Amino acid sequence: MGEDWQATIWQETVASSFDEHGIAATTDQIAKVADDVRGTQENWELVSYTPTGPSQLQKDLTEANRQLDEERRKTTCRECHGIGHITSYGPCHSATSQCWKCRGEGRHLP
Repeated sequence: MGEDWQATIWQETVASSFDEHGIAATTDQIAKVADDVRGTQENWELVSYTPTGPSQLQKDLTEANRQLDEERRKTTCRECHGIGHITSYGPCHSATSQCWKCRGEGRHLP
C-alpha cells in the first residue's frame, strides 16, 4: 500500500468530523484540509521526538569521564620511578626492558 490509503483515511476522518459538526465542504476542500492535518501530524512527530536512551554524545561523555577518573587514580610506579623501563646491570653488561609493573607507562592503578 502506498500513501494513497493514508490520504483516503485522512479524508474520511475529516469528512466525518465535518459531518458531525455540521460543516459543509466540497470533496476538494476536504482533501486539502486532510492533507494539511496529515502534514501537521507528521511535523508534530518530528518536534515531539523523545529519544528512548542516552545519545551517542552522552555515551561518549560518560566513557571520557570514566577514562579521566581512571587516569586521575593512577600513581607513579615505584618499580621504575615513573620512567617506564628498568635497567639491570651485570658485571660486564646491562639490559633495559619495559617495566613489568606499569608496562612502560610510568604510572598504574594502585
